[in-house]
Amino acid sequence: MSSLALMRWLEATPERYDAGMRLVTLGRVTALHDAVAAAAAPAPGVEVLEIGCGTGAVTERLLKRGARVTALDQSPDMLEQARKRLAGTKDSGVSWLERTASEIDTLPTGAFDAVVLSLSLSEMSRDERRFVLALARERLRPGGRVVAADEVRSAGAVQRTAQVLMRAPQWLAGWLLAGTVSHVVTDLRTELEAAGLVVQHEQRWLLGTLALFVAGAAEAETCSSS
Repeated sequence: MSSLALMRWLEATPERYDAGMRLVTLGRVTALHDAVAAAAAPAPGVEVLEIGCGTGAVTERLLKRGARVTALDQSPDMLEQARKRLAGTKDSGVSWLERTASEIDTLPTGAFDAVVLSLSLSEMSRDERRFVLALARERLRPGGRVVAADEVRSAGAVQRTAQVLMRAPQWLAGWLLAGTVSHVVTDLRTELEAAGLVVQHEQRWLLGTLALFVAGAAEAETCSSS
């Protein structure tokens, strides 16, 4: 996560991705997945667009909560792992799409109760995030929500120092594996607001470095979230 190169290396070996993400997040990714699914599908029957579904960890949780999911990922290997994860369960409530996040512009507007971006925004440039978040907002039904979770910059100087120290081994691994590293999403709240969204709920883990934001369209009346 703190190293895009490390994440992409894990994505190149999808069968090890889940274990790798648990290691990278010191086990907190499980709590994040649970919180994302709860925020996106507070009740059965909701329509959810999941951007960057990976190996299907959040997809599985959404289906268990009774959601109907359109899950997309640009990696065919990731989608295959997601299908394998759900092979033993009733997965008739999910549609799989192999495409990039920017290609959601081909999906109908106003069609989803929630749009989920879990650990996928950090793989995009700032311009890409701006474009994708605007598209996500347009795909929301009235009263719908964008649920975005990723690694962010800590609020305080002490926490930011701890974040650098805590993530240093991951940055080093990313550099050794792929010769490059990336940065956290500096201010996800501001980027959501710039896309015409109003943050309704925020939750953090790992000294404030792993964050979940729930946001609704600015023109819609905000509502309480799970």
